[in-house]
Amino acid sequence: MNKMIYPPLLNKLDKAIIISPSGSTDSQYIDNACRVLQDWGLMVEVASHARGEYGRYGGTIEERLSDLQEAMDEEDIDLIFCSRGGYGVVQLLDKLNFEGIKKHPKWIVGYSDITALHLALLQEGVASLHAPMARHLSEDSNDIASGFLKESLFFGMPKYEISSHLLNREGLVEGILFGGNLAVLTGLTGTYYVDVPENGILFVEDIGEAPYKIDRMIWQLKLSGILSRISGLVVGQFTDCPEDMGMCSTIYESMRGMVDEYNYPVVFDFPVGHVKNNYPLLHGGMVELRVKEDKVIMKRSK
Repeated sequence: MNKMIYPPLLNKLDKAIIISPSGSTDSQYIDNACRVLQDWGLMVEVASHARGEYGRYGGTIEERLSDLQEAMDEEDIDLIFCSRGGYGVVQLLDKLNFEGIKKHPKWIVGYSDITALHLALLQEGVASLHAPMARHLSEDSNDIASGFLKESLFFGMPKYEISSHLLNREGLVEGILFGGNLAVLTGLTGTYYVDVPENGILFVEDIGEAPYKIDRMIWQLKLSGILSRISGLVVGQFTDCPEDMGMCSTIYESMRGMVDEYNYPVVFDFPVGHVKNNYPLLHGGMVELRVKEDKVIMKRSK
């Protein structure tokens, strides 16, 4: 992997575009997100097919691909804001050309299914932002995660400090942050789009998965060698994943057991995922992770 390309921080009057590369979304969320981004001082437009609906998707493959490719190629666009996740980005990956965004770097923002796009950008050497999308801004543009999103775009990723968790493993590491939705990540394991960057710090989260499926996905990461090659692990929120006592351990306990043989720092219950406190993370960015007995600190590395 070549040296990472970091898009420039935003200024007022920079141009943003809202796209729907995965699932279809409520137009009201797009309208409200437009207003929030405009309140932040940005000029905002909506992609041609962002309000589309084709089954569960925000348009056909050709329509979604066209919107994303045009946004990545256009020189005067500074922010590509994904309206939602869902499912569908994987259908676009092998058809995308990343030369435009490397020539004219811009922020791509999203999470959940957008993890596939973040991973593809990482392989192309472009940093992006794993962060809240249109519904979040529509429902609460003044909460802490929305504030951190604005700060990340205009001033850089904030310094995060959270309470420690009983299962954490202490340590200090500096490395490239990568990961996202666990199901999307494991679905791409073994392809061009998933590789551990040098000193990679992996973060994972998910929603609506049974504990045995989560256990199986973590085993896939272990057996494929990913867990042995990373330098740190950040475990986020697993929303609507009710614990299964038949598994004999909680989701977090199962994950902790799988990395016991390694010596890198491990963090549990980090505020990232399908939750209100979904802290923006600089995907592909160099960060410092410090896990102490009483707290965890994550910040952008100089």
